[in-house]
Amino acid sequence: MADTGGPAHESGLDARVGRLESDVSEIRSILNRLAPRIDEMYGFLTARLPELATKAELTSLRAETRTQIAGVGTEIADLRAETKTQIADLRAETKTQIADLRAETKAEFADVRREIVELRLEIVQRPTRRQSIFDIFAVVGLIGAILTIAARFAH
Repeated sequence: MADTGGPAHESGLDARVGRLESDVSEIRSILNRLAPRIDEMYGFLTARLPELATKAELTSLRAETRTQIAGVGTEIADLRAETKTQIADLRAETKTQIADLRAETKAEFADVRREIVELRLEIVQRPTRRQSIFDIFAVVGLIGAILTIAARFAH
């Protein structure tokens, strides 16, 4: 078909061109709104990019961190072993001290028991009141008998 340049073909083309112009206009307005943001992001990246770590630096940091964590793990294991040893030593020392205290306490209780037995013997050997009164009467009676005998000899 030959293009005759008639109105039938132009009306469809005009509509399409009109839509394209409208779309391009919309795209331009979107780009105009995005341009400052893109410039802002570009400025931020250019300013910050030198400060950001490289992949090699991150890998090095990761390896260093792993080494340090392994070192901390070793230190913790050493500390745990040292703590266990110290606790075992304290337990042994405490057991020894308790055994010594028990022996001292038993010895002191034996001394106290011995003193109690001696005091009981001393108390038992002391005369009772009844016995003391009886002894006094016996002495008074004996003195009375001696005085009576002396009085008979004297007369």
